[in-house]
Amino acid sequence: EKGHNLSLALQGFEKATIQCGHVVFAPTHLEGNVELAQQAGLEIDTHCGGVMVNSELLARSDIYVAGDTASYPDTMLGRRRMQSFDHSYHSGAVAAFNMATGGREAYNHLPVITSSGGPMAMEVVVLGDIDSNSEMYSVYQTDNNNPKAGESEVPGWEQWEKGIVYYMKNRKVVGAMLLNLSGRTDDVRQLIRHGLSYTHRNGEEIEELNGAIDLGLINPTYRHSASRGSGLSRFHTTHN
Repeated sequence: EKGHNLSLALQGFEKATIQCGHVVFAPTHLEGNVELAQQAGLEIDTHCGGVMVNSELLARSDIYVAGDTASYPDTMLGRRRMQSFDHSYHSGAVAAFNMATGGREAYNHLPVITSSGGPMAMEVVVLGDIDSNSEMYSVYQTDNNNPKAGESEVPGWEQWEKGIVYYMKNRKVVGAMLLNLSGRTDDVRQLIRHGLSYTHRNGEEIEELNGAIDLGLINPTYRHSASRGSGLSRFHTTHN
């Protein structure tokens, strides 16, 4: 209600408390509706919770599954189930083509999830495997025209203007989150597909990732987290 304040305790990263008026819960995972598939005797992925299909989205002879319910193999990321409009659109197109023509086209699209930050004017694009337990590396710039850009209600966190967060497993990039850099989506998609990895760090900086994509950032800041569950640790700002 109006005038009622909430105290939101953040359990990850720096563990802070934020005073706010509203909290919006946005579920990031919904169970697939596989009851009909089970009754038909189709194989269910017990890990992902979807109907098992091959790369052509074929569950059984003449039965195709696309969209949120399909558990499909990805050549770089392994078997997965996605929930997004982008995935439903492209997987549906492949399934429809194969059904209509008897084709053998494989589903190789790396789908994205998009969101808008509303009053924060933050456009978010997520693709690949995003896991808070993964190694993370961020490259971003703050709003230089905003005198309060370096301030945040969460200690140690600035207000981003734009940037990218890389998610890695065994030093290989498996996912990314783009903030106000949606124009670089295809570049990141190719980067993940080619399995970019790094061999060493220069101090705390990862040169292979700094130069992997031209982000057009001014005086970027870098953050790195190598230990699972410890969050991102801030370090120096370099380069123009």
